[in-house]
Amino acid sequence: MKKLAILFALALCVALAGCNQSVLPQGGEPSEPQETPEVDVIITEPEEPTPPADEQTATLYIGTRANGFTEYPMTYDGELTAEKLIQGIADLTAWDLTLAEDVISGKGGMSVCLSSESALFTGPPDPQKEEFHMYDVGQLAETILDSIQKTLQMGFTGEGGDPDALDIWYYMEGDQPLELPILGLSWPIDQPYQWASAGSS
Repeated sequence: MKKLAILFALALCVALAGCNQSVLPQGGEPSEPQETPEVDVIITEPEEPTPPADEQTATLYIGTRANGFTEYPMTYDGELTAEKLIQGIADLTAWDLTLAEDVISGKGGMSVCLSSESALFTGPPDPQKEEFHMYDVGQLAETILDSIQKTLQMGFTGEGGDPDALDIWYYMEGDQPLELPILGLSWPIDQPYQWASAGSS
């Protein structure tokens, strides 16, 4: 009986000792802690679109000599031409400034021939842009002619030069003097344009 009690006590001790041991994975060896792979996260800022290297800025002048001009920037590519400036005025104001011929550039200035379909002869667009609203054909004609004149003079006069020294002539298709019958006005073809120099047609 005493032997049985001792055996029972020994068996109980072995069982308790086994409970205190850590459980080993299959294979009998403790596993090493696994390393978490490092991941480099690179956050890139969205790049702002850069304008083309050859994109430049010119200035458009809208108004009249009598009442002053408002300046508007215009971007363009490549070489600056009179045609680009006139088209810039058309795009800005929504006035039809179609040319009948390319602008003629000479030593003394530039000659401009607007198409008979242009707003100079057909009137303002409908609807008009509020910022460039014209109240009558006379105001529109003076603004178109003065704006083109001023924009070309400023665009093609070198630094330190006198813009007014660059003469602008207007003429009609067929090398005819500029006439605006609806206003009863005309300008001689052999003299630089000035609104105030108009004669009666």
